[in-house]
Amino acid sequence: MVVSSTAAKQPPLVVHLIYCLDTGGLERVMLNCIRGMANQGFRHAVISLTHASSFASQLPADVPVYCLGKKPGADLSVHLKLWRLLRELRPAILHSYNLATLEYHPISWLAGVRGHFHAEHGRDVSDPKGDNKKYQWLRRLISPFVQRYIAVSDDLNQWLLQQVRLPQKKVQLIYNGINTDNFNPSAAKNAGFDFIHVARLSPIKDQATLIAAFALLRQQSTLPCRLLLVGDGPLRQQLQQQAMDSGIGEHIEFLGERQDIAALMQQSQVFVMSSLAEGIPMTVLEAMACGLPIVATAVGGIPELIQADHGTLVAASSPVALANAMQRYLEQPELAVSQGQLCRQRVCEKFSEPAMVTQYLSLYRAVRL
Repeated sequence: MVVSSTAAKQPPLVVHLIYCLDTGGLERVMLNCIRGMANQGFRHAVISLTHASSFASQLPADVPVYCLGKKPGADLSVHLKLWRLLRELRPAILHSYNLATLEYHPISWLAGVRGHFHAEHGRDVSDPKGDNKKYQWLRRLISPFVQRYIAVSDDLNQWLLQQVRLPQKKVQLIYNGINTDNFNPSAAKNAGFDFIHVARLSPIKDQATLIAAFALLRQQSTLPCRLLLVGDGPLRQQLQQQAMDSGIGEHIEFLGERQDIAALMQQSQVFVMSSLAEGIPMTVLEAMACGLPIVATAVGGIPELIQADHGTLVAASSPVALANAMQRYLEQPELAVSQGQLCRQRVCEKFSEPAMVTQYLSLYRAVRL
């Protein structure tokens, strides 16, 4: 393929490779990084191995999206499709996200891509603790083709070094960061007491335990409260049925996917997360930036975010522990306010979007183009 002189003068292209371009924390980190790198000397494109949802419309207008239509299971044709597309686009860097995209780095080398980065935002749904030897072996096998593995939490960082046994020089910790101007506290709250949860309705997020905990909370306390579930996913109908069967359906609102998450958080009192595994959840950072204390399971990178004066951590899969933690804030609303203020302070100091973007730019600029 002959590259024109105009094309040759264009800034280097970074291709972001993901499994599916849909609403989620990983996708939002990618989106925020792309937005934050505007006018920083790079172009961007997104390749989805499968398909893209309406989330793609949130990308800047000059960021193209390509979908390869991968079929479930082993679909070797996708390797050829990706090779052809990369030969056409001629990117300088391939930045892949999570396990499902890792195996495509050798193909991208063959397509002429020089820069190779792979980000671990969380472990596979079927392997929440990262114990799967096959997956560990795959990460080691592909490591010669990847210049840097990026861990978004120290939990993932230590796991890559100690269990996966990747060389230390190939692993770098970059915490997720958020825009603290877009997510900020509101002085005016809705009447009542709202617990808010924002996540895809999927097994790894374990909303079944959250609903069970909220049912216990309603039994233990006569104080009025609601549970707001923001997000959609394959378990929505099942979770709605669970809420109705528990007799608390009228006190739980399934809000689906929303574009006004900051406003919903600002009007709530406490953020709750019931996940079985996590990296550094963007929604937790966003809630902290909005001045909300956090009730969450002590999994993945969450303990790195939440200290004793920022919220309460509980064991995973424990409705009783989760209910008791929620009840504490319901009965002590002043505690929610004071801890929420400290949460805002912590995010502004440690988890800002500019700091995250600067570190990714440093990696990109180190590639010999």
